[in-house]
Amino acid sequence: MAVHEDVDAYIAAAAPGRQDALRALRRDCWQCLPGFAEEIRHGMPAYVRDGETELAFASQKQHLALYVMRAEVLERHRDELAHLDVGKGCVRFRRVDQIDHDLVRTMLTETAASRDPVR
Repeated sequence: MAVHEDVDAYIAAAAPGRQDALRALRRDCWQCLPGFAEEIRHGMPAYVRDGETELAFASQKQHLALYVMRAEVLERHRDELAHLDVGKGCVRFRRVDQIDHDLVRTMLTETAASRDPVR
């Protein structure tokens, strides 16, 4: 796995067909997660508050992944995400056109508002 020093480098290293989707996810995070720090953690862009990673995204070999660390946020939207591969804390998008940015922004806004424990 390549190590990227910042999110710009991470996105630039992604497959060309995914770069716009990654930029859009990053823009959503900037807009909906005020007060969060953007860092590279565990090799991917992560959004951190009070030292805790609360959200991250990644370009994996077979999909784009959105990691939602607040279980209650992901559970609240599990039905809306039923057509996707959803794990305990990860939403996997096999194609960039599967990303519903309105729903992503809703989950980000709920993450920012939540003070429940991060799993």
